[in-house]
Amino acid sequence: MAKSSLSRRRLVQGALGAAAALALPRTARSEDGPIRIGHQCDLTGALASTGYWRKKATDAAVKYVNENGGIGGRQVEIVTIDTETKVDVGVLRLRQLLQDRNVDFVIGSQNGGIGIASNGICRDLGTLCLSLSRTDDVTGSAANPFIFRLMVNTSLTATASGSWMIDNTAKKWTTLYADYVWGQSHRDSWQKQVDGKGGTVLNAVAMPVNTSDPLPYISKLDRSADAVFAAVLGPDMPRVLPALRQLGFAKKSIMTADSALGNADILALKGQVEGVWGMDSLPWELADKDTPAMRTFRDAIGFDEHGREVGTGRMGSPGEAWPSWSNIGFLKQTIEGSGWKTKADTPQLIKYADAHPEYAEGPLFPQGPLTVRPQDHQAFCEYYLFRIENGSYRVKHKLPREAGVYTPTANLQL
Repeated sequence: MAKSSLSRRRLVQGALGAAAALALPRTARSEDGPIRIGHQCDLTGALASTGYWRKKATDAAVKYVNENGGIGGRQVEIVTIDTETKVDVGVLRLRQLLQDRNVDFVIGSQNGGIGIASNGICRDLGTLCLSLSRTDDVTGSAANPFIFRLMVNTSLTATASGSWMIDNTAKKWTTLYADYVWGQSHRDSWQKQVDGKGGTVLNAVAMPVNTSDPLPYISKLDRSADAVFAAVLGPDMPRVLPALRQLGFAKKSIMTADSALGNADILALKGQVEGVWGMDSLPWELADKDTPAMRTFRDAIGFDEHGREVGTGRMGSPGEAWPSWSNIGFLKQTIEGSGWKTKADTPQLIKYADAHPEYAEGPLFPQGPLTVRPQDHQAFCEYYLFRIENGSYRVKHKLPREAGVYTPTANLQL
């Protein structure tokens, strides 16, 4: 198991020093004033469709907590900035949150580049960040004690879903992936799972993000494969799925990457997507997970029974929404459990979180029980394989937390 280049103790000491120096010019924050959380959100740009749901879920969770006594008796204030889904903008506005708005905690961006760049800044300024990026390195090579992640990542999702899918659909695969870090990570993780099951990935084809015509790329896929793994996002997916059928892949199993069907209203394509497989960390249909905690969560955010927005019919993104909601639950549980009062207490909170890695299902953890692994601060949750049937996303196989556990590449323990 790889060791971090710096020990946790040195990181904590260094971050406390930086945070103390940064705080000198400003008025000290009251221990009984509001807890201020910065939200580094992708409201515009390539990830705006899911950024919409992450903001809506975060704001709803803060409202829910404040209406139910706050955190440790204190109200919570959320300060949201727009990263524009650009690394330079996301990093600049993170610094504004930390230095100008003096936030106590940060909820991070979905963008992998922003997430990796933000890790070190949060460490150096002694600020705990709850990342929403799926990029493996956030809790891998770029991990540090101040970064936690409830969001799933590509290693977790491929590990959880790959075994069942490969055993029950096909051993010969071809892969189409978005040519940036998220797609590349999915390509590599899926390859590892297929290899591990004795299967073969015949070829993997990179496609630029926001490709208006995917046919030239899909035509390069090996047609002798029995199944296609498609790791593309945003506006590309509604073009890719019909194009796969057009080029003769209709009778093969088509598997999409984690959350890939939540970025556009794929169901509007009707028969062109019937039978497509997907994976995500929460069902769309309430009937597939109908619990009191789930109803609280869905009602607060505004999801109807089919995972659409109440009043508009906009396709929801449950796999983006629950980690945003549960991040507030994580902070409530660890702040109250550790006795945190100010940022000087953040190392104490981190130690408490490492010693108490389990989070029970409840109103602020509607997805189900979570384990936040101390070695790398990656959370593990129940996971779902679903299929489009009769115009709906329906769960076909539920996977336990243990199914997604992979070997950590970081060791943050003291």
